[in-house]
Amino acid sequence: MEIVDAQIHFGPGGIDETLAGMDALGISAVLADEFWGLDSWGPGYRLNNDVLRVTSPTAELAAWQHPDRFSYVLRVDRNDPEVHSLIRMTRDAPHARAIRILPAVTAQEVEAFAHGGYDEIFAEANDIGLPVFAFIAGHVELMPRYLTKFPDLQLIVDHCGMPMETGVSFLDEDTPEGAGAGPDISYFDEVLKLADHKNVALKWSHAQGMFGVSGYPFDALHPILRRAVDAFGAERIMWASDNGGNQTGESWAELLFYVRESPALSDDEKEWVLGKTLRTLLQWQ
Repeated sequence: MEIVDAQIHFGPGGIDETLAGMDALGISAVLADEFWGLDSWGPGYRLNNDVLRVTSPTAELAAWQHPDRFSYVLRVDRNDPEVHSLIRMTRDAPHARAIRILPAVTAQEVEAFAHGGYDEIFAEANDIGLPVFAFIAGHVELMPRYLTKFPDLQLIVDHCGMPMETGVSFLDEDTPEGAGAGPDISYFDEVLKLADHKNVALKWSHAQGMFGVSGYPFDALHPILRRAVDAFGAERIMWASDNGGNQTGESWAELLFYVRESPALSDDEKEWVLGKTLRTLLQWQ
């Protein structure tokens, strides 16, 4: 079974250490969102309108040096005056696979998302066939508008779509109401409704925090994962560790092995969830 991690954070540096960890755990490849911490949300640089234009120097270098082991996504901001160019550049970059948006980070961006403020990003990505990862934690009920308007666009909902876990901090003080307030397990019913839209997949990450389950092997998560696979199908669920950005303390090994050894999934389903879904939906051969 090939294992491909759908999200890690690393940099600056750390390529050799990441490879060593991958080799130790049997991880074939990783999709990186380069992230140097909540103090800056970088790497990147501020534009005149105070928008952060994100760059990916470590992830790009890793992918050039080890093209069979690393690819990356680029975070884009809808307020960047060159956002259309950045999306097209991501499409053309040989080791970039998708863009990522984070509308759930601030209340202002949630409001913009609710009223079509991300139409231009989705339209551009749709036109060039570039998948979009969306951090829309606790606001997935806003997704169907876009899923219906852009039925050919592949969208992936980050972090189980759930409200953020207790104690996770953000840089912006204008955080959406309820973010970080703690698990709301009943909200998963709202997430599962997205399965009716064939152009959306679910990134299974941060589940231990989102559902308030602690202690490997996270037994209480297995029936929830089963519900996700039953709704979406294993071919629309992708596992991610978020190694390097996980704030609840679990090791990379624990975050992998509880899924790899899950009694709730068949071997075929594990093959999809642990790598084949990501390879297929991102056309990452």
